[in-house]
Amino acid sequence: MKRTWGDGLAQVTVAARSIGSVCLLGACLATPNVAQAAGAVAIGLPADVAESGISMFIYVNASSAAEARSKAVAGCKTVGSDTARALCKVMATFNNQCAAEALDPKNGTPGFGWAIADTAAEAKSQAIANCRDTAGPDRQDACVVPDKGVWCDGRARR
Repeated sequence: MKRTWGDGLAQVTVAARSIGSVCLLGACLATPNVAQAAGAVAIGLPADVAESGISMFIYVNASSAAEARSKAVAGCKTVGSDTARALCKVMATFNNQCAAEALDPKNGTPGFGWAIADTAAEAKSQAIANCRDTAGPDRQDACVVPDKGVWCDGRARR
């Protein structure tokens, strides 16, 4: 889904709903090796999320942390606005844990958060709390985890 920000003069594509689909692709392409599972979160986070959006990619079940980092950054550079894609970098790596994203689905809003935790439920809860921190007082209750916004690595519980 294409999301635009701003007053129409500068439209910026943000693949907020596509992030989960792209993460699914990364999870499917990864070689599941539970004994050596590794995951990484890469994010392109501009100074003004409401204007430029974000790029995010979660890669799980890589054979090494180096592979997870590389695949996460490569995936991050395929979603979001040009501004956000240019800023993609690894924010965290993890093993046998879950990563989640949360966002305010309304166009032109800054609410966005992510988290890594031992279970999917904990990651979701923390991601929503982090989104609320950036959403502003009138949009805190709008933060949601998309349908495909949680990814678990290795032996982590969904």
